Amino acid sequence: MATELSTSHDDIYKELRSYLLALFNLPQDNVIRGYSNNVPLPNGDFILMNILHEKALSTNAHDYSINDGNTEVSHTAEIMIQLDFYGESAVKMAKTFSVLWRDFYACEHFTCGSPLYCDEPKFMQFINERSEYENRWLVTAYFNYNPVITHQQEFITDPLIQINKV
Repeated sequence: MATELSTSHDDIYKELRSYLLALFNLPQDNVIRGYSNNVPLPNGDFILMNILHEKALSTNAHDYSINDGNTEVSHTAEIMIQLDFYGESAVKMAKTFSVLWRDFYACEHFTCGSPLYCDEPKFMQFINERSEYENRWLVTAYFNYNPVITHQQEFITDPLIQINKV
């Protein structure tokens, strides 16, 4: 058995992207993950997502399964996600996101974890590949999740103990 991770950053990106697409009714290509070299930015309003940092909030917990021959190791983690909102509606999208991220509305849309809090939107001008200024607002959001790593484990089920006289 190979080691398995229950929830990955890919899973978080997918759920966050779906949430943003539904929240702002943007075209599929206008919510993207990370910066790419030599790729032009999308036209119109768009959102760029980047996971910046992850930190553990707890020590590990273990769950042993003798019948399955494995152990599950879990902990609670916090992820810091930078969201860059671009375009004419950037400030409106950033403000809407920051208010709803701190509301139960956002919590209802995630299954792999839950929103914690976020910073207030900040204006950060950006010069695009055509050397033109882009309207960009930045929000740093914090997300909580509980990854579980499952690995193979050998167990002793029927030990034979023998005492030898010396």
